[in-house]
Amino acid sequence: MVWVKSTARHVLWHSTTCAKCHCRSHVSQLDHSTNATVLSAPLEQKAAVCTMLQKCSNIVVLLAAVVCTPRRVLQVGHALVSTAVSQLVAGSGAVAKLSIIPRTGGALGFTYIPPSTEDRALMFDREIRGQLAMLMGGRAAEQLTCAAVSTGASDDIKRATDLALRSVSEFGLSAAVGPLNVSVLAAGSDDGAWLMRDNGKMATLVEAEVKALLAGALAVAVCVISANKAIHDGLSALLMRQERVEGDALARWLAEVEVPDVLRQYVLEGALPTPDELQ
Repeated sequence: MVWVKSTARHVLWHSTTCAKCHCRSHVSQLDHSTNATVLSAPLEQKAAVCTMLQKCSNIVVLLAAVVCTPRRVLQVGHALVSTAVSQLVAGSGAVAKLSIIPRTGGALGFTYIPPSTEDRALMFDREIRGQLAMLMGGRAAEQLTCAAVSTGASDDIKRATDLALRSVSEFGLSAAVGPLNVSVLAAGSDDGAWLMRDNGKMATLVEAEVKALLAGALAVAVCVISANKAIHDGLSALLMRQERVEGDALARWLAEVEVPDVLRQYVLEGALPTPDELQ
């Protein structure tokens, strides 16, 4: 007998004899108030793997919880990079909570950083680079700890790309592009004549600058995870067991996070890491 806990109800799986091997199975729904001994595996942690029937015998089936490794790896990666960045950029919030409990809207977990109480409408260039590194923390952790990367970081990459593009094409924070707004420059030309004369050189330059920013952010995030591998592994294991980590328990883990020099140079100076620094 196995209980599968869903968001709406408990489902009880029975196994009895069916046609081929004199066994059959059926599902019955029971009320939450049923007083029974329950063997459960949280929906949040499992990809259900069951072996249900054995020939000519009634069996009790154990539903195994197969941990979705990328889910916890992503959140811990974000937490480590965010903590490292907060040691460099004044006003960066401390990570307050990690969770791998799925949320409405499709999110498989979250890293919660309380918003700043300071009313600000501006961002400095180092804050933008810090944000880019934080957003790449999940993918960096996957690259270091998983056999293959997943689509779990897709939203992070989308947000990072948007921020990097705006910093280059709108905020004038790229030395190569210069202090100009690319979209205004293009719109101000006569029916796009400027774009035709430019032969797409500006677009190519913007794309290259955006890619360099993002590649740098990912590279330094990898360095942060690598420098704090023991913390990553320990905190990931704790998050797997508890599904949510916060308060003093989380603070004790993050208090030991080290800041690699390549992150410091990227965030504070905008220096992209060299191949030698990444080894």
